[in-house]
Amino acid sequence: MRRVLLLRPAGDPVPGADLLVTHRIVPAPFGIAATRTWDPAGAILVVSSRVTVDVLREAGAAGSLPSFRLVLAAGAGTSAALEAAGVKGAVSPVPPGAVGILAELARRGEAGRLLWPRGSDADEAPAVELSARGFDVTAPVVYVKEPLPRLDAGALAAFRAGRYDALAIGSLAALDVFLEALGAEGPADLPPVRFGVVGPETARLLVARGFPDPVVPRRPLLTDLIALLKEA
Repeated sequence: MRRVLLLRPAGDPVPGADLLVTHRIVPAPFGIAATRTWDPAGAILVVSSRVTVDVLREAGAAGSLPSFRLVLAAGAGTSAALEAAGVKGAVSPVPPGAVGILAELARRGEAGRLLWPRGSDADEAPAVELSARGFDVTAPVVYVKEPLPRLDAGALAAFRAGRYDALAIGSLAALDVFLEALGAEGPADLPPVRFGVVGPETARLLVARGFPDPVVPRRPLLTDLIALLKEA
């Protein structure tokens, strides 16, 4: 059974892996207020991370989420968080992530008003593309990811010593902070490990940065990814 280190910008541990949190999530009051007061009548909601849902719930700004006529979630974890917030029937397109969301909206022939609350490090390209298609897009930043000044020294030392067989990457932002903490620029500076990510979009971006093809689970769930990496 292989030992897996999980990098996440925030969140809870996942069974089967050692967790290394890389960021502090800071709510953005202006964006949260904009989301709270935005009129959901007849509109579309897009949610691309579970963190977005958690931030809105903790700020008391999730009350209007069930009122949207269509809700698209970036993956199964985000969909589960939305259901816990009272949103029933959120659609999780395949493939997961922004690529699937854009394709699903095109497949449905959708148009009109769209709210996409997001993190400060979110890629702006999908919202720009939707605007170019004629959507009336509002994309408030509802949280900021602040890199932690110091990561867990024990986890870093164990990784440097080659005690991990696999690295589960919860986000590229988490990977960047991890590499900086190690003084590494890329995979050539790391001990030999198997890499894994939860979606094909992140896999594509990782490979573009010079990493080998990562393990990608069929479902965009960290539990599935870790199970694959432990057996890979």
